[in-house]
Amino acid sequence: MKFLRTTVAVAAIAAALGSATAAQAARAYIGTYTPNLADPKAYANGHGEGIYLVNVDDATGVPSGLKLVAKDQSPSWFTLSADHKFLYAVNEINTYGANKSGSITAYAVDGASGALKKLNTVDSGGAIPCFIVPDPSGKFLLTANYTGGSYSVTRLKPDGSLGETTDIVKPSGPMSVYQAADRPPGMFGSKEPHGSRGHMILPDPSGQFVVGADAGRDQIFVWKLDTNSGKLNQVSVTKSVPGSGPRHFRFSPDGKTLYFLHEQNSRIQVYGFADGKLTAKGASVSTLPDGFQGGNTTSELLIDKAGKHLYAANRNHDSIATFAIAADGSIKRLANTHTEGTIPRTLAFDPSGKYFYSLNQGGDNLVTFRLDANGVPKFTGKFLAVGAPAAMVFLP
Repeated sequence: MKFLRTTVAVAAIAAALGSATAAQAARAYIGTYTPNLADPKAYANGHGEGIYLVNVDDATGVPSGLKLVAKDQSPSWFTLSADHKFLYAVNEINTYGANKSGSITAYAVDGASGALKKLNTVDSGGAIPCFIVPDPSGKFLLTANYTGGSYSVTRLKPDGSLGETTDIVKPSGPMSVYQAADRPPGMFGSKEPHGSRGHMILPDPSGQFVVGADAGRDQIFVWKLDTNSGKLNQVSVTKSVPGSGPRHFRFSPDGKTLYFLHEQNSRIQVYGFADGKLTAKGASVSTLPDGFQGGNTTSELLIDKAGKHLYAANRNHDSIATFAIAADGSIKRLANTHTEGTIPRTLAFDPSGKYFYSLNQGGDNLVTFRLDANGVPKFTGKFLAVGAPAAMVFLP
């Protein structure tokens, strides 16, 4: 009898440990580009079907068990609400409604299974939306529309669904061409004049300001969001190098330094950030190896939680550029690591900060890296096949 009680106790402990291990397993959503039925040439490699869920091994950082949880049009960027109960995705299209716009879709998240339930879809306020984020108050969503050249504010309803559009900012000013003077030899860019290209919008760490990147007119905007009216009120505008295409940016953890990645000259500019104004600090730094010549564009920029390293994705060169951040906020490139696929659209960290992912849109794969002692990504040898991956967000 004593032996039986001991056996049962051991089995109970093992089961409890097994449950704890299962509860600690990470999960992540992956957004993809899908075929554009209205314009098949728009995304020739749009091999995805929507939003997928994967399990991520805690010990190796490797994702597996790819499962489609929401069939939708090109959910190329998404964000979770602060309470993780809702997921909001842009649909990077130009065919929604009478305005031939893009759209935003809201989903309810089943925390236990990871399943997504569609709530509603609304106009994004411009064509080809490519970035979305909630404002710190949790009352609104902020969206950047690329070819629509605008930034929109959408009210959130108490049930998590999408309400009315409260503001659309459409910048104006001189047209630009993608011919930056400081681009590497052989990086030809485009000579076609074009207007605003809203590429990213993000609140600063203090929650007082909202920053927007205009990759078309080479402008960086800072606004304050009125959380009653949902209107963006301009605080400042900073001009970047003509033709450089400011695309993505990240703040230092204390919010005093802003790192800006430029798409068309493959360079990062460091700015001081105070009172909603930017002050350039030193010369910009290339994301490419010394002496590089040829074509390249950049895509994603990440900063680690400690604020010690920056990571930039190069497309065509297909590498991850790692930068060390000094105490004064200046940066130095440490290495370029091959992405093991083509056209990296975005990069992502796992929750532990030990693993790192390149979502290779052109390569139709997601690749796992481990960060070494110097913060440089090292390939683990692990791939996950997924059609045209574009975004990755972990569930808590």
